[in-house]
Amino acid sequence: SLQKADPTKTHTIQVETNVDGIFDTINSFVNKYNELIDKINGKLKEKYDRNYLPLTEEEKKAMSEKDIELWEEKAKTGLLRNDSILEKMVLEMRKALYDSIEGVGIHLTSIGITTGSYEQKGKLVVNENELKKAIKNNPEGIMELFNKRSEKYPSYSRSLTTEEKEIRYKESGIAQRIYDIIEDNISTFRDKDGNKGFLLEKAGLEGDASEFTNSIYKEIKDY
Repeated sequence: SLQKADPTKTHTIQVETNVDGIFDTINSFVNKYNELIDKINGKLKEKYDRNYLPLTEEEKKAMSEKDIELWEEKAKTGLLRNDSILEKMVLEMRKALYDSIEGVGIHLTSIGITTGSYEQKGKLVVNENELKKAIKNNPEGIMELFNKRSEKYPSYSRSLTTEEKEIRYKESGIAQRIYDIIEDNISTFRDKDGNKGFLLEKAGLEGDASEFTNSIYKEIKDY
């Protein structure tokens, strides 16, 4: 409500860090990360049942739509067990969380975020009191830890060389690194060698050109 200067009055403006707001944002990021890790790990250890082979057209004619749906759902169980691309993706994301970031002097462990037990397979655990204390004492540092952008290569690009990607990785915050790893796997844009994301190159994406050019489709066609 300050409209104009009044030489007879003095106003004091105090700016405080929105600790709860920043905490909620970080906690939401951790929850989404844990959901992704949990889903991938679940697929990596899912058992395959050889009793449920893909149905032939003749077999489908003798079954109801519901029975076909249930059968095919069971037949797909375990197809991603020990998949090398997904295993590499999880390892890269876990590494991205704890590798040091150029120009940032703090790590997740120093602000109350740690890795859970072995059984949790890399999921993160938040200590609310420690994190809120860290936010209050060093909000700028925490912002850099999560969202620092590379000065040399501020945007993700499929055309970056291996050396350029390494520089971007070292200069980028955690959220930027996770974004890059996910894009490397699911990007619909081609890199300088003409390849899309690793998962699309392997399995394709419905509605995309990769649906009929991926390695699995080619193998099935060969068979």
